[in-house]
Amino acid sequence: MRRHEGLRLRAAKLAAAANDLKRRSGVSTPFHLAFLTDGRRAPDPLLVARVLPKGAGVILRDYETPRRAALAAQLKSVCAARGVRLLIGADMALAERLGADGVHCPRWFSAARPIPQGMIVTASAHDVAELRRAEAMGADLALLSPAFPTSSHEGEEGLGPAAFRRLAAASPVPVLALGGVDETNAGRLAGANVAGLAAIGAFLD
Repeated sequence: MRRHEGLRLRAAKLAAAANDLKRRSGVSTPFHLAFLTDGRRAPDPLLVARVLPKGAGVILRDYETPRRAALAAQLKSVCAARGVRLLIGADMALAERLGADGVHCPRWFSAARPIPQGMIVTASAHDVAELRRAEAMGADLALLSPAFPTSSHEGEEGLGPAAFRRLAAASPVPVLALGGVDETNAGRLAGANVAGLAAIGAFLD
């Protein structure tokens, strides 16, 4: 019970920070707060999904997990009950079979066929070229990273606020800030096209 309350408080703080970024940018997007699954750093994504506020998003990564389809189905059930969007990373067939809300396209993923209309599309991006690629594939949002140093990109310094804001302002699609972002530093990234934030470890108490 104490763990659940801690996670709920973390999610509420991140949601407030994401909403502030949205408000300051004036950008409207399918969601403004996203949790990215990561079997190493967050081994039970269902715990996080159960505390996310309505309107948030979950992006299923865990590309090598043997029981990925079963995990996707569990997440779909939790997300549907909470009014949270579920996007499946790099597997359009699984997304369609589950009736997921959309697909996430990592830099290495190229859809073999057009993504069905009505599906939310997000794409990872780290530079100008990848932001343009996101636009070309019809992405609704780009996850621009790493904003700050993060264990997901060990050894990298991160873009830093100034470079992040410049890339976001020039982006042809709205962005979510990803990489070392939490409620304590998200405000440093506020600017044009910055519609919210995405995180992994920041959701954990």
